[in-house]
Amino acid sequence: MQQHRALILRSNRFLGSALVDKELVSNSDVEEANVKFMDAIQSTDYKRASILSSLLFDLKKLEEAKLIDYQIEEARLGFVDLDYMEVTSLRPMNVDISLCWASSTLPFDLVEGIYLVATCYYLSAPVVKYWEDLLPGPVLWYGTTMTSLSRALGRVEEIHEAEDTAAEEED
Repeated sequence: MQQHRALILRSNRFLGSALVDKELVSNSDVEEANVKFMDAIQSTDYKRASILSSLLFDLKKLEEAKLIDYQIEEARLGFVDLDYMEVTSLRPMNVDISLCWASSTLPFDLVEGIYLVATCYYLSAPVVKYWEDLLPGPVLWYGTTMTSLSRALGRVEEIHEAEDTAAEEED
């Protein structure tokens, strides 16, 4: 995930600013979360390097329901619980799972050339731009919870491991 370090830093900075601008958290809350975020970056624990997860789980300064409500009502974003979606390998889409962890985002389906993408970081402009530039078609955005996203990414990792094992056995 080292290759995504710049995206991680930039996307979290933008997300923190957006959360303050939307009055979902205070500037001091983001500063406190930033300390935990930078600790995770310093220790190269990129899966935990998230201002959002620090605000939600470590510091309990943000209620995820308020963030989701804001995204649905103000940003007109759809919502998906990935626990009820059948996730598949990301390899046919040429997407690296480490990018998904780095940006808290998962393309979970492709329907008639439109990518269905779930994210916890929709309020972070660098994440939205990065994915819209990366995917070769239109993107339909959905919000999701951090827990739902983490479990879905874990399932995708298991799928990739099974694919790797099967490929090794064929050789």
